[in-house]
Amino acid sequence: MDHDDDIDTSHQWLVIPYFNGDEGRASQRPLTKVLPPVTSWLCPSIHVQGVNYSTPPGTYLPDEPLEITVKVDNRGVPNAQVKLKLYWSDPATGFASPQLILSASKAVPGRAVTGPTSFPPLVWTPQQASIPPHFCLLAHVSCTPPEPDPGPAAASPMSDRHWAQYNLQSAMLNVAGNKDFVFWVGNPAREAGAYAVTVLPVSEQALQQMARLVRAEPVPVRRQQLTLHRATDPAMRRTREGSMVLELAPGERQALVLSAHDVQLAPQQFTAVEVLQSRAGHEHAPTGSIGVVLFGHVDETCRMPRR
Repeated sequence: MDHDDDIDTSHQWLVIPYFNGDEGRASQRPLTKVLPPVTSWLCPSIHVQGVNYSTPPGTYLPDEPLEITVKVDNRGVPNAQVKLKLYWSDPATGFASPQLILSASKAVPGRAVTGPTSFPPLVWTPQQASIPPHFCLLAHVSCTPPEPDPGPAAASPMSDRHWAQYNLQSAMLNVAGNKDFVFWVGNPAREAGAYAVTVLPVSEQALQQMARLVRAEPVPVRRQQLTLHRATDPAMRRTREGSMVLELAPGERQALVLSAHDVQLAPQQFTAVEVLQSRAGHEHAPTGSIGVVLFGHVDETCRMPRR
């Protein structure tokens, strides 16, 4: 094993795991290094469900409480008093200003043979007056005493073991098989930068995994059916581009529109796409991601949430 990939077990070593065996090592971050590939926008250590209702993941009812559970691991030997913070953000591939919603503390044993520790469920109600219908949840962990490497303060779910995201959004196609979805591209860095943004169909493996989660029949979508344009420039819709580059100042964010065109799905079918953000010129190493599940059109009069 490479020396840089070692864990200093004499100190606490926190990680919100994305897969079995995830210790947050240098060889496992950013998540794009991991094989087989992991779904970076849907951390399985974050579980979200409605308290009083059941809908597909990524779909929420306004003014209805959500129960959020997070699992945390400590791969160091010393036990850790861990502080968990939960944030919400507009759907985004880069988080310029996530908003704190909940926090909790719990003792997490070092190198527990029973695996990661589950925090007690936290309940949060996304109020319609201040929270949009689509949002992302971010989790961050720290401990007392602090780790030698506590990780960055800026949200970094793809590159740092202290951060994880539940960034899955669900939407329904219209009768013609089209859908526009607004999300944000943000620059969390302290310096200006150029960011490349690309929309892609998810892999066959990811599509099958999502099928088990949303309990619908998966149907692949073609890349040519997916385009991006600036929300402030509707004329760009005609360009049919699946990628673009944005110049962003520190902390700046811009709204983009993901458009799906002529995606023909039956009511019990779905497809899934992902948007990746990376530094321009380094597209092989994305810094942010978001997943979008698109369901076939259903008459709204027949579409009632299950309670």
